[in-house]
Amino acid sequence: MWKKVAIGLIFAWVITISYAGYKFKYGNTKKVDSRVEIILTAPEKDLVLGEMRLLLEGLQGIISGLSKSDFKKVEVSARGNGMVMAQDVNPALMLKLPVEFKSVGMGVHKAFDDLAENIDGKDVKIILREIDSIMDSCVGCHLIYKLEIDR
Repeated sequence: MWKKVAIGLIFAWVITISYAGYKFKYGNTKKVDSRVEIILTAPEKDLVLGEMRLLLEGLQGIISGLSKSDFKKVEVSARGNGMVMAQDVNPALMLKLPVEFKSVGMGVHKAFDDLAENIDGKDVKIILREIDSIMDSCVGCHLIYKLEIDR
């Protein structure tokens, strides 16, 4: 009798772990047009889009600093777009996002931190190449994913 209960519990555990792994990898997504639709609540979508707007504001600060040769402004703007932005993200929201989306996002934040760390003595053209690489990640992500509100 206990063997059947134990086997049943193990089976339920395997199903639960498999479902959690699937949700971690794919989040709440479905394929639309040529992009993957990420299904979020309205506040979650606002949070993600708000973070994207903050990234754009930081990028504007970097470009403004470069145009004035104000490397301190470049450093502060880049650091503000770094991993510090990703610290207080709701775990429930993170489960809804596909792993590739999270990976690109973390890579972008890390790239901004790397830019801020190594700004001293760099040529403007090298900094612009690094920004170009970061923007490639942003554009690529926008080509692949679409945020939608759960209805």
